[in-house]
Amino acid sequence: MTLIVFEDEQWRTLAVIAQARPVFELRCGGYTVRERAAAVTGMAALGMARAHLMGYYGPPDGLASMYTGEPTVLVNGRCLSLSWLPKLLAEPVNTIYIADGDLIGARLTPALASAVLYYLRDQQAADARDELIRFARVVELCGADAPARIVYPWDLIDQSGEQIVRDLALLRMRLPAYAVHDPSVVRHGQHIFVGPGARLDGPLVLDARDGPIFIEGGAHIEPFSFIQGPAYIGAGTLIASARIRGETSIGPVCRVGGEVEASIIQGYSNKHHDGFLGHSWLGEWVNIGAMTTNSDLKNNYGSVRVALEGIGQIDSGVIKLGCFLADHVKLGIGLHLNGGTVIGTASNIFGVHSAPKTVPPFTWGGEIFREYRIDRMISVARTVMGRRKRELLPAYETLLRAVFNLTRPSRGNMSELPAPMPKVLAL
Repeated sequence: MTLIVFEDEQWRTLAVIAQARPVFELRCGGYTVRERAAAVTGMAALGMARAHLMGYYGPPDGLASMYTGEPTVLVNGRCLSLSWLPKLLAEPVNTIYIADGDLIGARLTPALASAVLYYLRDQQAADARDELIRFARVVELCGADAPARIVYPWDLIDQSGEQIVRDLALLRMRLPAYAVHDPSVVRHGQHIFVGPGARLDGPLVLDARDGPIFIEGGAHIEPFSFIQGPAYIGAGTLIASARIRGETSIGPVCRVGGEVEASIIQGYSNKHHDGFLGHSWLGEWVNIGAMTTNSDLKNNYGSVRVALEGIGQIDSGVIKLGCFLADHVKLGIGLHLNGGTVIGTASNIFGVHSAPKTVPPFTWGGEIFREYRIDRMISVARTVMGRRKRELLPAYETLLRAVFNLTRPSRGNMSELPAPMPKVLAL
C-alpha cells in the first residue's frame, strides 16, 4: 500500500507556526503526525502539503511517487490520535472515515485515489470528501471514536500531555524501561523509559506519578534536573540542570535549561539558560537568550487572545497560554513575552524589555523594526545549522525564500508594529 499524510483547508488557522513546515510535521507528544502514522502502520509515510513545501518535505520524485498502482491509505495531517488507523487498514478498499464533516482517512483503489489526489494537492479536502462520498463506503467516527485533531495552534498545547500518554504503546515498543540501579537518580512511578546511550547524571529526579517519561537514546540529563511526566525528551537533547514539568515534549538535539512547563519544542532549538517557558510552542532552530521569559496567565485570569495571520484576533478560550515562536526565531537576552505572543518565522528580536505581542515573519530589530533581509537570514541559518552538523540544503533554502515572499504582505509598513514599552530611568 501507499501511505499519504495530507494537509487540508485548516492549515490557514495554523499558519503562524506552519509557514515553513507542513501541518503534519508539527510535534505533539513523541511524534509528528507523519512519524506517528509511519510507526502505527510500519510503512513509509509520504506527505502532501502546500506547493512551496513539497520540494523539501515531499517525496524526492514529487507527486509521481504517489501514483503507484497500489491501494492508497490517506491520513489527515491534523489528526493527533491514530487509534482508528489499524481499523482502517483492515477495511475493504474504497472505505472513508469522516468525523464532524472532516475527511479523516481513506483506503482506496488506485483509480479512486488518483481521482482525489488532485484535490488534496491543493488542500481541498472538502472537495475530495464530496467526491469520495459518491463512490466509497462511509464510516462516521463519532463521540469517543472521533480522533483528537488540531484546529488552532493552542490545540497542540492542550493535547500535549494526553498525547504523550497516548504514545505510550508505540514508544514502549522501542524504548526499554529504565532498570538501572543508581541511588543518585530518584524515581517515582513506574513508566520511565530510557533509550540506549542516554546519559543520566545524578543527582536528578524522574517523577512519573502523573504520566510516563520517555528519554530517547543519546539524550543527556545533567545533574540537579527534575523531569515530571508526562514528558518526552528527544534524541541528542541536553537537559541542562532544568525543571521540566509535565505535559512537555522536547524534540531532538535541543539545549534546554531553566523552567519549562506544558510546552512543545519542535527540535534543534536552544533555551539553554534560566528563564520560564510555559504553555508555549517553539519551532526548529529557535534560540532564546538568557533570562528571556514568558507569561502564561493574565492578571485577571481571563482567556488569552491570539492574533492569527490573515484571520485576526481569536479568543482562545484558554486561561493558561504562553507564546508561539515559529522556525528560526531568535530572541535576545532579558525579553519578556506576554501570553498569546506570536513571533513569525525567522524573526530576530532584541534590545527591548517587552516584545510586541505579534511580530510578522522575517522581522528584525527591537527599538526599530525592519524587514530581515533574506540573504542575511539564510547566511545566519546556515551557520546555526552547521553548529549542529546539519547542512542547509538547496531545497530548504528555496523553501525559506518562498516563505519570505509569501509572507511579505503581512509585514506591510514595519513602522506599524507596536512600539516597545518605554524605558523608565531611576532618579
